[in-house]
Amino acid sequence: MFAGCQRSEVPAATIVSLDDVEAFGRGPLRHRKDYLDESFVSPSHAVRWKQERGHWRAAAERLIQSKTLFDTPCLWITDNWSSGYFHWMCDSIPRLEMASMVCDLSEMTLLLPYKFRGRRYIQQSLAPYGLKDVRILKRFERACCRRLTLPSHVASTGNFDQGIIGRMRNRFLRHLKQHADGNESTSADRVYISRRVATRRKIANEDAVETLLKNHGFKIVVCEQMQWIDQLSAVTNAECLVSNHGAGLTNMIAMQPGRRVLEIRDAVGSTPNCYFNLAAACSLGYFYSFAHRTDPQQTVHHGDVTVDVSALDQAIHAMVGENIGRHT
Repeated sequence: MFAGCQRSEVPAATIVSLDDVEAFGRGPLRHRKDYLDESFVSPSHAVRWKQERGHWRAAAERLIQSKTLFDTPCLWITDNWSSGYFHWMCDSIPRLEMASMVCDLSEMTLLLPYKFRGRRYIQQSLAPYGLKDVRILKRFERACCRRLTLPSHVASTGNFDQGIIGRMRNRFLRHLKQHADGNESTSADRVYISRRVATRRKIANEDAVETLLKNHGFKIVVCEQMQWIDQLSAVTNAECLVSNHGAGLTNMIAMQPGRRVLEIRDAVGSTPNCYFNLAAACSLGYFYSFAHRTDPQQTVHHGDVTVDVSALDQAIHAMVGENIGRHT
């Protein structure tokens, strides 16, 4: 199951500075009439976009777009998958972190596509970086950038550069400390992130799972009901974190090295190993327990699951260690 994750060659990341780049409210970056591959999550997505006549639609939309000139230095860190929480935190923010190593972010305007509007975690997670401005483009807006800095992907999606992840963690923890207002961290020793209110990949027998976890001393949190800073604060001091496959597990980035994570994952489908890889990059112990899709016709990315509570109980005992007794 994890054989392909034991070793992964990550190509060297790059940062380029380009003159006269067009950025759009929707659609990829354009430079000298060429659409840039770094606007896509992978080269195959760029190929598919052209095969599906994406460049024709983009040309048609240019006829109705409003035009905005940016003379100040601009920055671009997103691709066509970046608006979801995992991909934002694990694909886009690493590009920003890499840019911070060579650029003065206080002088730069970060441009974001139209679809990023209304997502609270976007602006909140950018606060630690001290950007001059963050500009979410209008749907049919064309930003003409005199100078644009474009970091490449640090690694292919689902893979990570341990050094960059470590820098992100340290930055986030400094930000949490600065905004603690003298209060103690809200983190518990054991945290369960529930997907009870998520739109997909929920646990059908959530009540039974929560009862089990409460018996093990876990605090139940629902990330969809929390500010970004509170999501991170909830896990910073956690010894153990449990959740089913989904965006909430991304917050393990804020945990201390040496702590433990347990992922509830699909027993049949090929669940992506992104959280196994992220745990490794964060120097966290990784555990898992299987669940079964309630509707086999749905994909691993969308289907709800039913958890074998007995198997989960055994996995939790393995994670917390024999010397840690059951909480009541």
